[in-house]
Amino acid sequence: MTAVNIPKLRVRTRKAQNLPQCAVEMSALATCWASVSVDDKRCAEMAKALTECMQKGKPRGAKKSNVNYHLARLGKQAYLI
Repeated sequence: MTAVNIPKLRVRTRKAQNLPQCAVEMSALATCWASVSVDDKRCAEMAKALTECMQKGKPRGAKKSNVNYHLARLGKQAYLI
């Protein structure tokens, strides 16, 4: 059996489009500011929610797959055969 010459082996994973961190809170605050004055006390609750969200920090993502590393490694071995 002969090896097939494939220059690059890649697997494209489908990524879900996630909203940036605190985008919902920021949008709500901007909407509140647009409907009333920036200094209005009615927007204080939304500003507090945004502040709390920003203080939480960025959550750790899931561990990335290493399948591309192994495909590249196996691709190099295919040239040696």
